Amino acid sequence: MVEDLFVMRLNALSVFKNGKPLRKVNFKDGLNIIVNRDSGVEKTGNSVGKSTLSRLLDYIFLSSGEDIYTEAEFKKHIPEVVDFISTNQVFVELDFTGFDGQRYLAMRELIVRENKSRYWINREGVEKKVFEALISKEIFGLVSDKPSLRTVSHKFIRNTNEKMQNTTRFLNPNSKADVYDQLYLFLFGFSALGLVREKAALNNQIRAKTKHLSAYRNPYKETVLQKMIAPLRVEEERLQGKIEDLDFSESHEGSVQELVAIQRAISEFTIEYSGYRTRIDYLKRSIEKLKGNAAKVDGQELSSIYANAGVSVSSSLRRSYEDLVAFHNKIIANKINLITTDLLRCEEIAENVRLEIEDFHIAESKVFKHIKEPAVLKSIGDAYNELAKVKEQIAATSALLDKIEGTKLFIDSLELRKAEIIRAIASGVATFDNNVSIFNEEFSALSKIFYGEIYLFDLSFDVEKERCVFDIASVSPNSTGGKKKGELSAFDLAYINFVERAGLKRPRFVVHDSIEDVDVHQVFDIFNVANSSSGQYVVAVLSDKISDKKFEALREAAVILELSDTDKFFRI
Repeated sequence: MVEDLFVMRLNALSVFKNGKPLRKVNFKDGLNIIVNRDSGVEKTGNSVGKSTLSRLLDYIFLSSGEDIYTEAEFKKHIPEVVDFISTNQVFVELDFTGFDGQRYLAMRELIVRENKSRYWINREGVEKKVFEALISKEIFGLVSDKPSLRTVSHKFIRNTNEKMQNTTRFLNPNSKADVYDQLYLFLFGFSALGLVREKAALNNQIRAKTKHLSAYRNPYKETVLQKMIAPLRVEEERLQGKIEDLDFSESHEGSVQELVAIQRAISEFTIEYSGYRTRIDYLKRSIEKLKGNAAKVDGQELSSIYANAGVSVSSSLRRSYEDLVAFHNKIIANKINLITTDLLRCEEIAENVRLEIEDFHIAESKVFKHIKEPAVLKSIGDAYNELAKVKEQIAATSALLDKIEGTKLFIDSLELRKAEIIRAIASGVATFDNNVSIFNEEFSALSKIFYGEIYLFDLSFDVEKERCVFDIASVSPNSTGGKKKGELSAFDLAYINFVERAGLKRPRFVVHDSIEDVDVHQVFDIFNVANSSSGQYVVAVLSDKISDKKFEALREAAVILELSDTDKFFRI
């Protein structure tokens, strides 16, 4: 379904030095070229700051900013840039139109100590989290914590050689699979990831409750337990009648009635005490079982357990068996602590009930001393002992039946919710698959134009494993350099076209740092396609690459920033 939206757009990026404008770059629709000025002198044009615009834009998207003042190769500070930032108040401001149709000014202080940076929205100071929320929602369409703003931004700001060489796996090499899952599900409009995880949680609950149900039904199922109740009720009535029919003198009537009340209380408290003792025994067994699991588990089994439970185990934990066991045992220890707390509570209550029973037995003994008819006394005692046993059987059987029926109802409710979720997930997967198909129509068409080859993005989502599988099909596995960057251009421009067709709230811009090693004819094709795009394609390129006359019209229309050795980006 196409979402109601305004087109998000980058309008301009400005740099202020000590409160005064230093440089302003206006963005165009379609192609945006950053180029070095051709001075006629034989220089590379690689040190004038063509990459700075992309890094400042990324800084607005909450990068650390280190790449602005640090050499890419040796990771050393660039002295003149560090000095410029440290001795001046420098601010970077992005003028953009959000998905809500409103125009915003997002400004951030450029500072070497990134954690000390300040933020403004429409020239009013705000907290970092407010700034991040606006950028996330109105530029990237993010409305949840996962994927993060920084994760998503790497797809649209390709300003390193690694990002330019890796079309689909452009994140940090240490990024886990689930980060890519979240990213691609978001990029292609799958909104049911939360439901997938809820379904997994429901499956775990259903399995646990089914095990409980099996335990409750051992050794008797509910049909047998229900049949056991009737004869017990008959026996209860018989014993109650027997007590009422006992013959004793009128002088003992008050004592006997008091005894009846006391023994009824003893019977009821005994049943309650029995219930707590059963709970205590269960909790103790659970603790011993958990301790046993902690002692005998193996690393391979643990990996499988946590993968099935949807718990992400970090790469550091996988380094050794000892780390994995330590992680598992910590989880076990936490659970043991929780159960121990419940155990102590039950033991305290059980002890209080036991003391109540003892008090009633003392009262019972006092009443017995006043009754002078031993036969009646023995008959009453025997009858109440039998009645107490019957009542305890009835209570235990009824409680077990209640547990069984309650567990069955709970499982039914879980299954009902799971069925609803499965229907919603199926709808989400259908939309996701359709979106991938739309993207591949665009991707294959552009790759055909650029290279005469048809590329496809092979992306699928395994709902049960909660994993995305993805790759570029029909591409040489060792494709590097110019061909790889051409593939990249086709991929990113196809995404812009896809977003427009699918009507998703996703960025319609992309920034590429350089495409020097792409064949000049393909650069021309890429630029022409980008210039007619509904989005914004920002690219840094050496002037020599587009010096041919056929680029004249594109240069005239699309150059947004021209730099030179005498006019570097920061003018230092």
